Amino acid sequence: MTLRFRWEWEPAPDVRLSELAATWCRLSIDLGDTPVTLVERRDGSGGPRHGLDVPVYPLAEFLAINWWRLSTTSHPPTDRGVRFIEAGAGFAWPDLTLRSDRGLMWATLRQRDKTPEHVRFLTQAETVLEADAVLRAAADLIDGTVRRLEDRGVMGTLLQEEWASIQQADQEERDYCLVAAAWGQDPYDTASDVERLLLDAGTEIGDATLLADLSRAVPRERISDSTAWLLEASRSLDPHAISLPALGSLDWSSMAGVAPWRIGYERARRLRLLLNLNPTELAPIDALTTVRQTHSPAPINVDGLIGSEGASSLAVVVGASASATTKRFAAARAIGRHSLAPIQRRSLLTRATQYTERTERAFAAELLAPANGIAEILAGDFSDDALQRAAEHFRVNTILVEHQVENQIAA
Repeated sequence: MTLRFRWEWEPAPDVRLSELAATWCRLSIDLGDTPVTLVERRDGSGGPRHGLDVPVYPLAEFLAINWWRLSTTSHPPTDRGVRFIEAGAGFAWPDLTLRSDRGLMWATLRQRDKTPEHVRFLTQAETVLEADAVLRAAADLIDGTVRRLEDRGVMGTLLQEEWASIQQADQEERDYCLVAAAWGQDPYDTASDVERLLLDAGTEIGDATLLADLSRAVPRERISDSTAWLLEASRSLDPHAISLPALGSLDWSSMAGVAPWRIGYERARRLRLLLNLNPTELAPIDALTTVRQTHSPAPINVDGLIGSEGASSLAVVVGASASATTKRFAAARAIGRHSLAPIQRRSLLTRATQYTERTERAFAAELLAPANGIAEILAGDFSDDALQRAAEHFRVNTILVEHQVENQIAA
């Protein structure tokens, strides 16, 4: 499943602006099998049709301006994604929102019927796509629009300038743009003090994806305070070979609308089954990953740094203040991420509440202290002493046991 744009150029004799007249078309957008541009007139006449009669220029320009925001792997918790309705220029656009997240693209389509627009959008959907495929589709639309402008002799538009800057960027500039976008900045219009802060951090860390990951957890003004720990943790990373049973790939496109904890629980149960663990048996965390600890505390809202050299190695580093139970939980989360999301060489365990984080926390809870194992130990006794015994048995925090009871046993 992916995002598709299709367009057929049409004449626009009554349109004055050259970039709009040159790119007038019948535009169709599909999200998998769902037609994003299935519309009907607000007066109900003519019946539904798939396609908009619009200039594609405003949408192509909007996507180019938001290119780095779509491309970066992480965002602050307040980011709400790139919304097509903001393409504007006086035309009706579908209420489609795209939000990138560690190699995935979360897509949400909402029905839209808003006056004074002359059409209503009829479909809605939620899905998860591969980010690279979405970016390729967006790039094809932008490229097609730029070529159309050139063919029609229209030059010097903002779209052409923006797209040329993006395509001509070298790796160092691309890294900066991705980091700036992760922190909600326009890479081409950033205050000088913020630009210097991001450039200095990038020079120290040398990993744009990892630095972008900080945006999930750390306020921008605390970036400098965080880089020292990242460097220390990175030096401690030494991913060792692991032999995780193959859980099979996860079809994220079918996960939209499914509670994240359900996915995490199911995947952890499958792993315990493949490891031949009975309900009350401890998960062999030490055999599945390497856990190390820094001398200094981790930054605010950061629980660890994960390192992986492909699908068969994994390690995690936690801060100085992490307890034994915290280290086990961080290791279990790292295993969960390794089996749930596209693998990154280095990424942060944060306290963010995005879908993937909630999924891996549920995975970790069920891997370490499965609900049926807790139920077997408690045997109907939900007293504080019984919960504490269960926590000690599974070597986890009592709060984890309480959550398992509330969410799965007593629910």
